[in-house]
Amino acid sequence: MLSSLLKPALLSGTFALVAAGCVSKKIYLAEAQKRAECEAREKTLMGEVLERRREATEWAKRLADLGREVGRQEAEIQRLQQELDERTAALGESASKLLSDKNALEKALTDAKAQLARLNAQLTTVSEAQQARQADLEQLRQDLSKRYASAKNIAIEVAEPAVLLTLPDAQLFDKGGLLISPDGRNLLKPLAELLGQRPDIGAEVMAYTDNALPKNLKNIEDTWDWSLARANNVVRALIQQFNVNANQLTPIGKGEYYPVASNETPEGRQRNRRTVIALYPPLTQIPALGGKE
Repeated sequence: MLSSLLKPALLSGTFALVAAGCVSKKIYLAEAQKRAECEAREKTLMGEVLERRREATEWAKRLADLGREVGRQEAEIQRLQQELDERTAALGESASKLLSDKNALEKALTDAKAQLARLNAQLTTVSEAQQARQADLEQLRQDLSKRYASAKNIAIEVAEPAVLLTLPDAQLFDKGGLLISPDGRNLLKPLAELLGQRPDIGAEVMAYTDNALPKNLKNIEDTWDWSLARANNVVRALIQQFNVNANQLTPIGKGEYYPVASNETPEGRQRNRRTVIALYPPLTQIPALGGKE
């Protein structure tokens, strides 16, 4: 959806540049190819995110079903035990028949306990896998926190299936609100080192803006265009200045449409102008849950 919304604005802006003679056709085609590659990576990553969320929902449903099944099995075991006790007590009434019934009940009780043991084993396996996934994300969060221990005004949090790194806008960009500042390059260095050491991690660079487009940005049409340009500049800095693998990075422009504060005050607009890097490590796979045997 994001690509389809951005494409008309990006194409119209780029066409205007070409029409005005600002850039050559070769540069335009190269930028269009890069944009298509970015959109393809974004689509692939978003598909993986949706699949992970769908998978998490399925796990929760299956765990709930298993929990209910455990409750039913425990109730059945209690009922069978009670019936066994009652029939054993009345054994004198019909010894041979009751003995046969007793054996059948004992077998049913044994089978029920075996089923309960299998269900508990499955619950344990799933729980351990989920804990491993959380541990993977927490380990990445701790690693990132150590690298940014001396930095100020950043936020690092776990939001499965990713770890989110929020960088301060005033430090990351220059006063024009578009280009990476010298302090911003220093701010990106720990992230670049992590990505260089962990080529298995994918990253979305999501740029957010307020609703006031800077007047100095002559070739920027709207906040979608502005935010995507900011995200692209972060990605370019990571690739060109720190040699991060481009396949690990996807720039995403969020525009003004996800505010965290009011745009009616300078402080609120400053909070809304933010850059969030979502880091996606490979996570422990959750085993498939079997049914009754």
